[in-house]
Amino acid sequence: MNNLKLIREIYGATQDEIATAINVNRATISIWENNDEKRASNTSLEKLSLFYGIGPEFFYEQPVDDTARQILTNSAKRQKELEAKNDSHRNKAEEFHQLLSTISFDAAIKDYMVAMKIFLTTLDEGSLEKLETALKINQKMGKRLEAEIELKKKEQVDNEESLTDLLDSFTTEE
Repeated sequence: MNNLKLIREIYGATQDEIATAINVNRATISIWENNDEKRASNTSLEKLSLFYGIGPEFFYEQPVDDTARQILTNSAKRQKELEAKNDSHRNKAEEFHQLLSTISFDAAIKDYMVAMKIFLTTLDEGSLEKLETALKINQKMGKRLEAEIELKKKEQVDNEESLTDLLDSFTTEE
């Protein structure tokens, strides 16, 4: 199952906009959308997930249900409203690209740690239901991080190039 093109079309973005947003070239987006054997890396899926506002499981694992469609539609509508209101010459894809290209891993982990500490200081205010939901989210994010670590370990042990490196070398030869 490959929902990348469907999701992009529901959202109303072009391949160029998505490529700009996540810092790959348009040909890479086309390959991901049209070739089931060449999938986006987990890091790219996280970027796409953040951009669209839906979970990465919708790209390859789960069908795009009505709830996901509504989230995509609402997110795209809100983005267009903000762009019109701000009369900005830059669009969401460019802003997203700017954000991702200016934050380092070290800065992101520091911000994450501060955010988690702040979150932990507010636990008394949270209902049991919200706390349990937060725990589930944290566990799922932990599983995604573990999968990424295992992939990185395997690539290092096997002295392999990463999927991103291979795709970039393939698409830049055009």
